[in-house]
Amino acid sequence: MFLNALMRRNHEFLSAIGLLHKQGVLPANTYALDLKNIAKNAALIADRGHELGINVIAMMKQIGRNPDACTAIKNSGITDAVAVDFECGIYSKKNGLEIGHIGHLVQIPKAFFNSTIELSPKNWTVFSIDHIQQISSIAKNHNVIQNIFLRVWNDNCKFYPGHEGGFHVRDLEETLGQIQRISNVKVSGITSFPALLFNKEKKKLEVTANANAINQASEKADNILGYQVIRNMPGTTSLEGLELLAKNGATQVEPGHGLTGTTPLSFFEDTLEIPSVAYVSEVAHIHNGNAYVLGGGLYRDPVLGETPCKAVAIDSYGGMETFDVDMPKPGAIDYYAILLPNIKGQVPPIGTTVVFGFRPQVFVTRGLTTGVLIEDNSPSMKKLYAANGAVSDVNWNK
Repeated sequence: MFLNALMRRNHEFLSAIGLLHKQGVLPANTYALDLKNIAKNAALIADRGHELGINVIAMMKQIGRNPDACTAIKNSGITDAVAVDFECGIYSKKNGLEIGHIGHLVQIPKAFFNSTIELSPKNWTVFSIDHIQQISSIAKNHNVIQNIFLRVWNDNCKFYPGHEGGFHVRDLEETLGQIQRISNVKVSGITSFPALLFNKEKKKLEVTANANAINQASEKADNILGYQVIRNMPGTTSLEGLELLAKNGATQVEPGHGLTGTTPLSFFEDTLEIPSVAYVSEVAHIHNGNAYVLGGGLYRDPVLGETPCKAVAIDSYGGMETFDVDMPKPGAIDYYAILLPNIKGQVPPIGTTVVFGFRPQVFVTRGLTTGVLIEDNSPSMKKLYAANGAVSDVNWNK
């Protein structure tokens, strides 16, 4: 999706990837992260959020909770992470970010409640009274008051299939009454998802009915509780959407793809965020005139639907040529993608660097991640990490 943007706006990064792969230090099936531009993107979003009075926390799942990216983002002014699941909480915390929010989109399994409290999450989203009661028990054992967000919805809300759940806005008075009788928890905020979406036909960002549900619920909560709750509005968060979210009541946002310049809006126009992530592979073998490229992280985010896939082959001299790609079906294991011959009937030779411009979701793949730095026109590479953010026991560079 973002290959053209990478080639136009971050050609230096692609050249660095080609050199590092040629040197044998950057392996196939790796998401390379441009640490310098990720830091710049994070600073832009953090600064604008501060101007608008919005708390900005980072969604790290898309780039595999990479520790070097965590450091770059933290140094740019975003000190907290949102943990989309328990594992995200473990590795975001381990890699230097505080846990600003956990439990949304994925509820925490009961076996991990105790470990979650030990992460000291500033806010924990819940979908049910049952979970609140369990959190209360664990929090009491730890002698803490746990802040919780309520996931809300109304009859106009739209969810991605499988994302449904939470408290209906019409029942909020009764819900809050129940919660006020439960010890060691405090309602600190209201959330739902998605609060902001990109309209592909209009090519513009739009707030959703879910954002309206957040505001309705927050107004009720403010009146009942006697204090202002956080209005957490995740989804499609980028620099361009911050002012729109602020005007529609948001007090907390969670950029993920905004940090890497891979939001849907940046597919259609050059946003201020620079595209800063690329998937690196290589030609493994040739069969019937096609070049088979190693997979493992060949994930295509379906947010914009089906789009033609292309990849750029980088030869040993740094020359670049774009090829059409036959991708594995979404339900298949992505052992390989296939580069189709160019108009001359040619494909790159075995071992050639091949780079894709995916909108990443590294945490659901078998892909590795690594940070790339370019200083004085000389690229260098940080350590390699597994898709969950952990260092593997394997010495990947040997």
